[in-house]
Amino acid sequence: MFRKLFQEAGLSLERLHTFCLVAGAGGVTRAAGGDPTKQSQFSRQIKELEAYFGVELIRRNGRGLVLTGPGKQLAGIVREHLTALTDFKSECDKQPLKITVAGGDSLMYWVILPRLARLKKRLPNTIFALLNLKTAEILNRLKDGTIDFGVVRESEISSPLKSSPLGIMSHSLFVSQQSNASSDVEKILCEFPVAALEGDGSFRRELTAAFHKRRSGLNVQLECSSFPLIARALKSHKAAAILPSIARCEFGGSSVAEIKTPLLKRFDRRVVLAWNTRVSRIRAVVEKARLVISEEIRF
Repeated sequence: MFRKLFQEAGLSLERLHTFCLVAGAGGVTRAAGGDPTKQSQFSRQIKELEAYFGVELIRRNGRGLVLTGPGKQLAGIVREHLTALTDFKSECDKQPLKITVAGGDSLMYWVILPRLARLKKRLPNTIFALLNLKTAEILNRLKDGTIDFGVVRESEISSPLKSSPLGIMSHSLFVSQQSNASSDVEKILCEFPVAALEGDGSFRRELTAAFHKRRSGLNVQLECSSFPLIARALKSHKAAAILPSIARCEFGGSSVAEIKTPLLKRFDRRVVLAWNTRVSRIRAVVEKARLVISEEIRF
């Protein structure tokens, strides 16, 4: 059945593994850790693979390397099948299998982690690797098969990724150290110092534009790199912030009040669990985990 693959020299698991290392590192030098002997070996093995397949797999780009079209295709095939072999070896050795889930910090902190014990109970022979990544990186890594699942906005999903709904990310105004805070959102945001995400991200831009149109600018006095950091700041500083509503679990027993308002309805986002069907077909544990995660992580 596979005779044609092995009629010529140049193909081996070691060479394919080397190719994955170089592709993931973006260069021979980085993949070899600066070891001259390994650099020479890796370069030779990749040339042997290129000779075997008769196509260019990598191309120089400045000081690094980029994958060609065939190189990207081969990297995906090899990663998936080496991962499947790793799973098989772990099962034979009665070792746990690893599942990688990536998402933004808010979803990881307030959605995934509180439900981790239930996930572990239903998937007992599994190690979870939780990654806090930007949406663009999550999508890229799902497509190249280097992570198993992503928790992202539904609007970001495109082929070959599939998804199942988890919930709607709504937003609320949270006000600290004010038991009798007004329910007038615009008044609060004008009178209170505001804690907001730093930088020029899409949420900050949309929020600023929304209140600028209403002629009530935001009095931003504190900038943080993440929503969980803002939530922590509200516990000790008199301030207001617009946070995902799921952050309410952070403030139990504190003097931080949550105010729901239709003004923030425009920021609602449908959140889904995303995966690559190629990976779920090859890794049985991914398909099993997909069903469990889709049931347990609902909000």
